[in-house]
Amino acid sequence: MDSKDEIKQKVDIVELVGEYIQLKAAGNAGMKGLCPFHGEKTPSFHVSRDRQIWHCFGCGEGGDCFSFVMRMEGMTFPEALLHLGKRVGVEVRHMPTVEGNVKSRMSGVNDLASRYFHKVLLDSSKAASARAYVDLRGITGELVEMFALGYAPDEWDALSGFLLKRGFSESELTQAGVSLKKKSGSGVIDRFRNRLMVPLRDHHGNVVGFTGRSMPGDDDGPKYMNSPETPIYHKGGLVYGLDLAKTAIREKGFVVVVEGNLDVVASHKGSVKNVVASSGTAFTQDQLTLLKRYTETIVFCFDSDAAGFAAAKKGISLARASGFDVRAAILSEGFKDPDELVQKDPNAWQECVRSSVPIMQFMIAHVTRGRDFRNIDDKRAVSKELLPELSLMSSVVEREHWTQVVADLLSIPADQLRASIKTSTPSSLTPHPSPLTPSHSPLTPPLAPRSTKDEQARQLLFGIATQSEARFDKLRAQLETVLMGHPLWITLYKMANDAYDPGSLPTQKSFFSRIRSLTSGHTDQAALEALLDTSSFLADETFQDIPENQLLEQIDHLFSMLSALNTSRDRSALARALRQAEQAGDDETVRRLLSTLD
Repeated sequence: MDSKDEIKQKVDIVELVGEYIQLKAAGNAGMKGLCPFHGEKTPSFHVSRDRQIWHCFGCGEGGDCFSFVMRMEGMTFPEALLHLGKRVGVEVRHMPTVEGNVKSRMSGVNDLASRYFHKVLLDSSKAASARAYVDLRGITGELVEMFALGYAPDEWDALSGFLLKRGFSESELTQAGVSLKKKSGSGVIDRFRNRLMVPLRDHHGNVVGFTGRSMPGDDDGPKYMNSPETPIYHKGGLVYGLDLAKTAIREKGFVVVVEGNLDVVASHKGSVKNVVASSGTAFTQDQLTLLKRYTETIVFCFDSDAAGFAAAKKGISLARASGFDVRAAILSEGFKDPDELVQKDPNAWQECVRSSVPIMQFMIAHVTRGRDFRNIDDKRAVSKELLPELSLMSSVVEREHWTQVVADLLSIPADQLRASIKTSTPSSLTPHPSPLTPSHSPLTPPLAPRSTKDEQARQLLFGIATQSEARFDKLRAQLETVLMGHPLWITLYKMANDAYDPGSLPTQKSFFSRIRSLTSGHTDQAALEALLDTSSFLADETFQDIPENQLLEQIDHLFSMLSALNTSRDRSALARALRQAEQAGDDETVRRLLSTLD
């Protein structure tokens, strides 16, 4: 068994898809939810654990575990193969592309570097001051393990030498961002020296880069140093802490956004685990798209002076324009970040999160602080700040509520304020397409073409026939008759015939899986898989609650309907041929066609 088949056998597609969207039981047949690839309000996205496939009847997308991950994550097939192989413990030894090999090697560099830094922090005598610093910050051993914190020793090439001995090249180390070329001569030196190392992990838990925090008293370089952009690390696409927060975010129904990576570490100590970091910058559309898989409510954290508000404002506006319910958690007076608050009182941090307020309430309090509403300049300044924020609200109820609040503040009629709001939407805040966003925009959902009545009947009959070999054996003669004249259907029918093996053992692949495997490599593979998957899901949904006796009646009705439609089409085609022969004066053809009516 090759690695692809072994991975497919071990992956639970319901569990995999469930990490991205909410699924609910759909009868006894499988699960369904809202499609992540186009906007919809009624679930049309189906997942089958038995067949390990997914299909959306709204946009027509479908496939297996690999195609789902490729669509959701923007991965190539080799990348999806590696990702899912790691997930289920299957080693993928050969990467089919050069790009895939490069990324795989980079991942190897970062993973080994992370383990090296972690080992140094735990055991090296050179890390004594780093361990003391970790203790001083109240970071427990459990948190050190959870976040794989480490220490880069105060040496020129400690890590580089270690990695070179493990078979990595100098160019791989510089490309991965852990080493720098020497300014003179050959060789490389470590990028990070004498720093507390925080591995940057993507939402799957893969180490893609690092943040190094300088040690107290060391003024050589910036306080925080990050890995450079690489093929596997994009600062604007990474959400720090999401790999550990995903489950808690779903359970709590919201995500808390803090500024620094060590604030995330402290938050876990304070028992607030649905927390991620913006890493000191405004959230990007890519990061928001990623978060939207898990929640639609974001709580941004600010100190009482709102010192970080200006930096976060663009991200907040993007979040609101993207449809998030945005709230603010305000730290207790005198505390500048969650880390500081947790050291003093972990319960206070929990209460701060629980007491979050709507972002508009926070903005109004922030913008109006120190303003004199008898002064026209102050009123103008407040309106300039708040009107664009009102325009971002998609909820009429919410917009009307805050419009009235702002109108009262400015002492003007709400109707006059509404007229201004209509023209105040800043075009710069309109979300742009993102590499992480599915290629089909929710604004223009790509709906699958509606099947004709007879095509739907063929789908239902083929779907029910391939649910088991016994059912296929009973229906295949009739099935072949109604599929004749439809090349793609006949190809799929022949594959089902080839897969038919009444003597197969229970441990072997299911009948459906054997049919699907036969489509691999065919010139029409994608179309054949789509036909097969659509048919199986349509049959599941249509027949799931029908008793056996009624099911047989339905099957007979569908066969009769297709036979009648085929007969009608044949007669129409004959009539058309007769007219053409008569117009051409072809008496012999007319006689031959008339004889077929006997």
